[in-house]
Amino acid sequence: MVYNSGMKTLIFLLLPLLLFSEEFKVASYNVENLFDLKKSGSEYVEYIPFTNHGWNEKSFKTKIDNISRVICDLKPDVIGLQEIESDTSLKALQVGVERCGWPMAHRAIADRKATTVKTALLSKYPILQKSEIDPDGTLRTRNILEVLLDIDKKRVRIFVNHWKSRSGPESRRIVSAKALMRRLMKLPRNADYILLGDFNSDWKEWRTIERSPRLNDSNGITGINHILKTVKDGKPVNKYEIKWPYHYDLWMELPPQRRWSHNFYGHKSALDHIIIPAGLFDKIGVNYKDRSFGVFKPSYLFTEKGAIFRWQIGKKRYGKHLNAGYSDHLPIYASFTTEPFVFLKKRRNRFDDDNKKIESKTVHISDLYSMPLGWINAIIPEAVVIYKKRGIAILKEPKGRAILVYKDTKRLKKGHRYKIAVRKLYDYRGLREVTKIDLLKDFGATNIEPLLLKGSEDPGRPKYVNEVVKEISGIYRRGFLHYGNGKKIRIYYKKRKSRPKNGENVTLHHVRIGLYRNRPEIVVE
Repeated sequence: MVYNSGMKTLIFLLLPLLLFSEEFKVASYNVENLFDLKKSGSEYVEYIPFTNHGWNEKSFKTKIDNISRVICDLKPDVIGLQEIESDTSLKALQVGVERCGWPMAHRAIADRKATTVKTALLSKYPILQKSEIDPDGTLRTRNILEVLLDIDKKRVRIFVNHWKSRSGPESRRIVSAKALMRRLMKLPRNADYILLGDFNSDWKEWRTIERSPRLNDSNGITGINHILKTVKDGKPVNKYEIKWPYHYDLWMELPPQRRWSHNFYGHKSALDHIIIPAGLFDKIGVNYKDRSFGVFKPSYLFTEKGAIFRWQIGKKRYGKHLNAGYSDHLPIYASFTTEPFVFLKKRRNRFDDDNKKIESKTVHISDLYSMPLGWINAIIPEAVVIYKKRGIAILKEPKGRAILVYKDTKRLKKGHRYKIAVRKLYDYRGLREVTKIDLLKDFGATNIEPLLLKGSEDPGRPKYVNEVVKEISGIYRRGFLHYGNGKKIRIYYKKRKSRPKNGENVTLHHVRIGLYRNRPEIVVE
C-alpha cells in the first residue's frame, strides 16, 4: 500500500511537467538579399528596383515565394533571418509564409541603423522585448537583433547575428563578437539564450585563419572561438563539460564532413551557427534537445551539378535577375524544450547507430549525387569497376552514371560487376565521392569497354564528371587539352614530369574526369 501510494504521488508530481512541456524548433537562414521595391539609395546596384537589372514585382514575388517555400517545408517555430533590407520585405515574407500554410504571427527587424541589409526574426511565439546591439556605431557593421520570447511562460533570448563578410579581416568580426559578449556578461549565469545567424566564421576559425594572412590581422584571435569562447585549451567546447561563460557550437553534433551550410566554388564551410550556453543544459527553463541540430537540404535547394541553388542573376545583360533560385546558404535548425535537459546515450559507433535510423533502400548511382552527405544505407544492385588506380576506383552503373570511390577500394577488382552497399558519401572540393562501401555480391568479370565515354561524347560536360574516357586526342596548351571543334578541358598530370610540351599532340586512353573549381578536368594518374 505504501508503494502504490508513493507511485501515485510521483505520477501526480510529474503530470504538470509531462502535460505542459513545450518543444519548439529554432532555425537560422541567410536568405541572400531580400530587397523590397522601394528605392532607398542604399541598395546594391542589381537590386535598385525597376531598372535594367530586372528587380521588379515579378522577381520580388518569385523570391518571396521561393524563400517562403523553404520556411514552410522546414517548419520552424522561430527563425532568425539575415540579409533582409527592411520591414517591408520582412512583412512580405511573413505573408508569404502564412500563404503557404505555416503562419508566424510575430516579427522583428534590427532597423535602427541604415545598413544595406539587416538581421530579422519571425516567430510563432509572442515577442516580449526587442532591442539591438550596435557594435561600433558605423554603417560598416550590422546591428545584432536581440529578442525576448515567451515560450510557454518561460523566457528565452534570441540574438540574431550577421557579422562582417570574409572580404574583411578578422578584426572586423571581433568588433561584433566583443559587443555581443559584453551584453551576455550582463545576463545571469544560468540565462537561457540562443546565439544564431551568419557569423561569417567557420567552426574551427582559429585554425582556418592560420592559413590566411589576409584574414589574420588579430594574431590568431578569432571572434567566434576566442571572444565567444567556443574553444577551450585549443579544442572545441565539449557539451558534457560546458560551464559558464563558455559556449557550445551545435556544429559539434555532426561529423566534420557534414559541417557546412555554404559552398563557395567548392569550398564548403560552416558560416551559419547556432551557439548555446551552459544554461541550456540544466534542469530549469528552456533547454536544448540533445542531438537535434541539422542542416535543411531538400533536393530543390541544389542544382543538377550539386551546387547550392542560389538566387540567379545573369552575368550578361546588365546582370539581370533570372527569377530562379533561393539563397547561397542552407538553413540550419535545432530543437529546444521546456523540459529538463537530458543527454542521449553516447554513441559507441556512429556508423552503426546512424544506420539503425536509416533504412536501406535501392537507388541508382545518379541518386547519390543528390543525397545528403555522411552515413547512408544505399544499395546499388549492379555496378561495374571501370577504373582502379592508387586507392581510387570508379563504379559505373550500366546505362547510368559513374561515381568515384576513395580509399575503400582494396576488395574491388577492375572489370568486375558487383552488388554494393554504399555506406558513406563525401564531397571533396565539390567532387562527390563514396568513402565507405560493403560488397554484397561479386557477379564476376565483365567487359568494361562499352561503359567508357566514346570520342563522340564531350568530356567537358558536367554530367560526365567521375566518368572514364576511352580515348581522347588533342593539343596540349598551357594546362588545357584542346580537342574537337574549338573545345578545351583542363588536364591535370599527377606526375609533373609526364606533362607534354606546349603545343604537343596528345592521345590519352582510359583517363578519368575529375573536378577543378566546379569545372570538369581530365586527371592523368
